[in-house]
Parts: sequence; structure tokens; C-alpha cells
Amino acid sequence: MTRSSVGLLMRKGFSLHGDHIEALGRIFEEVHLWTSVSGYEQDPRFRSVQHIPKYENVEEMITQARQKGVPFFVTWQETDIVLNARLNEGLGRQDIPVQAAEIARDKSRQRQFLKQEGAACPEFYAVNTLDEAVSAAASVGYPVIIKPTLAASSSHVALVHSLAELKEAFDSISQLAISQSGLYFDEECPAIALIEEFLPGEEITLDGVVVNGRFYLGGVHNKLRMPGPYFEEDEYTLPFQGESNVEQELCEMAQQICTGLKLVNGLFNVEARQNANDEYKVVEFSCRISGGHVYRNIRDVYGTDLVTAHAYGLQGEETLAAHFAKRTAPKCATCIKFVYRDGKVLNNASGEAADDVRYRAYYPVTAKGRVVHSAPKGFDITGLLSVRTQYEGPEDIESVKQAARLLEQKLDLQVAEVRQLQ
Repeated sequence: MTRSSVGLLMRKGFSLHGDHIEALGRIFEEVHLWTSVSGYEQDPRFRSVQHIPKYENVEEMITQARQKGVPFFVTWQETDIVLNARLNEGLGRQDIPVQAAEIARDKSRQRQFLKQEGAACPEFYAVNTLDEAVSAAASVGYPVIIKPTLAASSSHVALVHSLAELKEAFDSISQLAISQSGLYFDEECPAIALIEEFLPGEEITLDGVVVNGRFYLGGVHNKLRMPGPYFEEDEYTLPFQGESNVEQELCEMAQQICTGLKLVNGLFNVEARQNANDEYKVVEFSCRISGGHVYRNIRDVYGTDLVTAHAYGLQGEETLAAHFAKRTAPKCATCIKFVYRDGKVLNNASGEAADDVRYRAYYPVTAKGRVVHSAPKGFDITGLLSVRTQYEGPEDIESVKQAARLLEQKLDLQVAEVRQLQ
């Protein structure tokens, strides 16, 4: 009897995806991990663990997969979606074409794709030099958004109002590209930054799954409205606070993009923001779902299990995939509080927050001993806190956000000031 196996590609970040891994473990008899993080060789969740060097050998990884009986790979990490597609292509799978993954990974290619598909997106220019950035900003008109093409989690995204601010922000992105920090940039990057118009309205993140070409909506999170100059992620709430027809329009927008990308089976995320006329425009999309608590919270609120639906879709079990992708009426309200600090982390745990009935989970993203910085000095997430409350109507969204703010203060989180060396 053939054992069912799956390859999990997570060069980093898989420690925040325990729920996702548990879901794979319920479906597949063997989960084989490929990662750049050491110390998980004895983890019982994985049948085997392969360490990936900085410059991965795709052919070698495909050979390893075949030897282990792995028919396909999955990933939930933004920086791994292209490698994941290349590995699957080498195994004879076209669930997410490599070209689609490359478009999704690069915001400059995304913008060109959206323009070709006739999908609403901000006015934009892809730039590689400061002179190009200055010219683009003049064309768009200040204030403008400047963002790296290959980063994630709103890292180094800034709203700039002047030439001086633009130069400072562009220099920060240039340093990020040179450092290759976070596995974001590589030598093949066609443009390091985007200059685009500022959309002043509400922002959402939409997550779902594609099964045999059909997009199934998981949930639409409202985000804390950030006016700039920086756009740190915070306060993701469910259920969606908007008209049902707006949610449907966002779902149709996602389907349009997935169809244009020729996605067959895959997880999918769209970020959108309203312009001054309350019209949503796509600011980015990706061939994965949002990380952290999003998967769990969508499951808690709507009963939709995106990871399980994706796994069955990859196995050709379309009926089962559709079953796990179905949605119920909202069962509760949830909020993800992004925790930011500045200094050296001395302790980072749930603490007394875990004793509250509204507490759902806490992910200590930063380990003890690490130094973190919030914008503008840095874009480090110290932790992710998830809370949930009863839901009877829209008024409960403010209650769940207040609960999240309160429980953040009850975390066992100690950070010491780090003095600059003179």
C-alpha cells in the first residue's frame, strides 16, 4: 500500500504555522520538511527533515522528493512560493504555474499583470534608481507610496510627502535589497521599488483557496486603518465589516486574478485598499494565505478549513475540498493584535493573557535575546496575539478589538532599552 506523503517547503517561518502542520498531519501519513532552520531533525511531526542551503539546488530537492515518495510540495511562506512552484513543476505538477508564482512574488510584475487584466490597482511606476524614483514621484504627485517589490508584511512601505523623505525611504529599500535580509531579494530582481498613488481609505486582506480553477472565499479581514507614514500590520478582524455585495465583489476580483494566473489548485491572498471614492483597488496578491492566526481565525469564524481544502484539492478530491471550503454564518468575532516593541527581548510569552476566556493564542515571533525595532527604525513583529468574542452584530467588532488591546497588556513581555554605542 502506498503511503500518502507531502513535502512542506518552509525555509523560515514554519514555527508560526502549527495549526497548518497539524492539518497536514491529519490528511497525510508522512510530512517531509525542507527548511533552512536547524534543530527540527527530531520533531515527531515530520517523517524527515532536509536542510536547505542559501543557494538551493532545485534538481537535488526534486530527486530527494522522488526518493521519499513525495508527489508535491506546499508552502505558506511568501518567500518560498516561486521555489515551491519550481519544485512542483519538476514533479510534473502545474497547480500553480511558475510564471504565476513569479508574478505574485514581485509587486512590479503584479502591477503589470493587473493592468493587462483590467483589474483595479493604483497608478504605479517600477524603479531601480533614485533618479527614477524622483521622476516617478513627480509624475504621480506627492504624497506617494514607496515600497519594496519583494518584501512582505508591509516592511519598508512608506508614505512620503517630499523629495527628502523619498530619498530617505529609497535608501532604506536599497539597503534592504543589498543585504538580502529575510530572503526577500535576489540577483534576478528587475526593480527594487514601486512608486504609487496613495489610497487613503480602508484596507482589507482576503484569503481563500483555488480548487480545480474555482476560487472559494475563506474570509475578508478588516485591518486597522494606517494613515502613514508607515504601514505596520495590526488589528485584523473578522467577520468582514462591509456590505455583502462588497464582499462578493472582492471575491469576484480574486477569481478574476486567479483565472488570469491560470491557477489550478492553490491558496490565495489579495490585499486591497479603498481610494477616495471608496472603491477597492488591489495593492498586492500572493499564492498563499496570510500567515499566523489568519487560517485558524477563518476556521473559528466560518468553519472554513483552507489548508485541508487545499490538501484535498492537490490530491484531486474535489468534493472533499469543496466540503472543507464551505462557509457558515459567523460563529464569533476575532482580532489579531500585532505586537511591536523596541529593544532587547527579555521575555516573550502569553502570561496572564492566557487565563482570559477571550484569549485564543499567542505566537512569540521574536526569541528571547533578540533586539527588535518598530517603524521607522525597523519593521520587526515581536508577537502575534489572537482573541475572540461572541458575535451578534457589527458592534461586537469594536469589543473584540478592545479585548485584544487589553490582553496585550497582560502578556509576559519584557523588553529592555538598548542604548546606542557612543
